[in-house]
Amino acid sequence: MRVARPHAITDLMTDSLTILHTLPTADVFYTRYWNTRPFLVRDAIPKRVMATLIAPNELAALAMEETARARLVSASDWSCRFGPFNDEDFADKKNAAPWSLLIQNVDQFHPPTAELLRSFNFAPRWLIDDVMVSFSNKGGGIGGHVDSYHVFLVQGIGRRRWTIGDRPVTDKTFIEGLELKILKYPVIGESVEVYPGDVIYVPPGFCHEGITVEDALTYSIGFLGPQTSEMLGDFGLYLSEAATSEDYFDGSDLGVGDAGFTLSAATVTKFRERIEAAVKTPAFSQWLASYLTVSTSIDPVHSSDRLDQLSPSEFAAELKAGRQIIKPTFVRFALLPSLGLIDNKSYVLGVNRHTFEISNEALPVIQTLMSETRVSLGNTPALADQIDLLNALYNIQALEFING
Repeated sequence: MRVARPHAITDLMTDSLTILHTLPTADVFYTRYWNTRPFLVRDAIPKRVMATLIAPNELAALAMEETARARLVSASDWSCRFGPFNDEDFADKKNAAPWSLLIQNVDQFHPPTAELLRSFNFAPRWLIDDVMVSFSNKGGGIGGHVDSYHVFLVQGIGRRRWTIGDRPVTDKTFIEGLELKILKYPVIGESVEVYPGDVIYVPPGFCHEGITVEDALTYSIGFLGPQTSEMLGDFGLYLSEAATSEDYFDGSDLGVGDAGFTLSAATVTKFRERIEAAVKTPAFSQWLASYLTVSTSIDPVHSSDRLDQLSPSEFAAELKAGRQIIKPTFVRFALLPSLGLIDNKSYVLGVNRHTFEISNEALPVIQTLMSETRVSLGNTPALADQIDLLNALYNIQALEFING
């Protein structure tokens, strides 16, 4: 049995893969590895967490649900089928040719699996896309591929052999005629075998391929940044919906250089300045907090308001009765400065497309909740001063009650 060792920066430096003793601190992660260098950590995830993660039979059952985004991939011809599946789809898989089952958003369907996310608080959790879980039999995999997002690969039961590219891919050539984007040429880089609890970090653009040595589960935690084009479109829609007056371009500064079908350089600059001015308003922080917390689940139960709404007085009564509250790990928060407000001391909290103004007095309570630990009036008396805010968060399913 491998034993976790004391903290050190690295065990071993290779051409493509750094071997760490422990998951890095935030300062080490951003200065040495984020976006630039893969690493491997042995025994990174506590055994108590690993023991609660979704099991193969539970994953198969989830693949039969209408709301689950499931795929079956055959390694023999790279064919891909989409769920939901049924018992017959898995009945003959035990001794079948290599295959893989992959399901997105498992963190939103299986709360214990979402507990994995707490191990990655050094990373920008407001950028998390989802926790994808894959099961594959011996020889299974999805081929060599390259992602546009950051990913932590957590090894569950079984063993897999990963090959990680030694540098970002500049020329992506894929096998033609496939639904999956599988690299045509072999992945060149470091090969390593991983065991339960091991974690590999792969930055965007680095090719990688995993092949199962014995029946295995892999938990892929993806961090996906938004596209600028999508952000501009969404921000424009937000401004349109929030507008209290018409904001048409009135052309007051047009001159002879704008006659006919020609725009002068000065007019182009004016249009650019109008957009820049909109981005510099407090509305931008409000929108960004909302935009970054859109649920990635297709199941509305995870992003809709709670059916059994509580009033502030009812919520306060629950707290006074000794009940504790907690932020579920799968709920995405985004806390950012509300730029443009007085002294820049206020914040905006985004949750499931909702936004809340957070005062300096409320900030410590929100930060405590973001630690995803149990909170009560007994250990956090300041809760009593933020009943309206906490009640609103509860009613949108951003908080849950648990018995003390």
